[in-house]
Amino acid sequence: MTTARIDALLDELRSTGDLPAELGPLLRDVPREEFVPARAWRGDTNEPIDRAFDPDEWSEVVYSNTQIVTQFDDGATEWPDVGRLPTCSNSMPSVVLGMVDALGARRGEQILEIGTGTGWTGAMLGHIVGQQGRVISMEIDHQLARQAQERIGRAGFRQVQVLQRDGAAGAPELAPFHRVISTMAVRLGRIPYAWVKQTKPGGTIVTPVRADLSSGPLVRFTVHGDGTATGRMMPMGVGFMEHRLDRAAITPEETPDWEDESADRKTTRTKPWLMLSDFVSRWALAVALPSCRYDVEEGRLAWLADPLSGSWASIVPSSEENRFLVRQKGIRRLWDEAETAYRWWIGAGQPTGLDWLWTITPDRQTIAIA
Repeated sequence: MTTARIDALLDELRSTGDLPAELGPLLRDVPREEFVPARAWRGDTNEPIDRAFDPDEWSEVVYSNTQIVTQFDDGATEWPDVGRLPTCSNSMPSVVLGMVDALGARRGEQILEIGTGTGWTGAMLGHIVGQQGRVISMEIDHQLARQAQERIGRAGFRQVQVLQRDGAAGAPELAPFHRVISTMAVRLGRIPYAWVKQTKPGGTIVTPVRADLSSGPLVRFTVHGDGTATGRMMPMGVGFMEHRLDRAAITPEETPDWEDESADRKTTRTKPWLMLSDFVSRWALAVALPSCRYDVEEGRLAWLADPLSGSWASIVPSSEENRFLVRQKGIRRLWDEAETAYRWWIGAGQPTGLDWLWTITPDRQTIAIA
């Protein structure tokens, strides 16, 4: 472990407000270098790093507040090639510490982790709960699970057990747990109820939630004695990989003809770039249009597309001053739906993410301003 570099990382996190109280020692007690493969990719550039070839560069990346990609395309892409889809990473230290802080694990507790990855977060949780506690970490990828268990064992955290299986079902035979943490992003309205069922009343669930229009809200739930859970967004944005069955392309497989003359046409004064570029307003749209995808090319084109129905809408500047031309096609009128949601959000006082209340019951999941 490079003391000077970890000191510099701690100083950086402290200066940006990303070092939760009392968690700084974790970066020393559970060194990140023990959980990063010798060959990986720097997450912000996708440039390959190699400990044997350039140990100084590798160490510099490891002790920076940077995500490190450790697998592309479920292992089908071999280092140093850069694949299409990152499928495993060692998350930014600021994100890991923020999620661990939100979870609030304590010594002696039983923790369920969904998405082992490299094993670093699980090892941190093992350090917190101590020998009197236990961490069950679940990883769907056989190779990743094996490698993570080896790293965790070498680091001495015998209280952390990695199970190679789908974490969406939890581990009912080992429940109940005091807390559940997921580093797998789950779809809006599809948070596994198994996690609620396997958590003790008063326990905590922390998970990132995503929709096609918006990714990144980290939500912390409290489980209640009646089998329900309620939660709110945390004031930090995260970006995590989805369950393998939930993966979807960012753009439509076949790009529609945005100038299709058979599409319905109208004009609007609503600025699509403002509506779609702001996370706070876009979240309201994501709730109203959960299966809708989007893109914005500043000043030229914005589009919405629903892969389920094949409906789409494109919005471009109009020849009329302060107006935009909207084309819509398919059984849904996506722009109309989005604009209605946007106007509702404005009329509701432009609520932020912290104003939304999430509720999970055995039969349904809801999100509303409360």
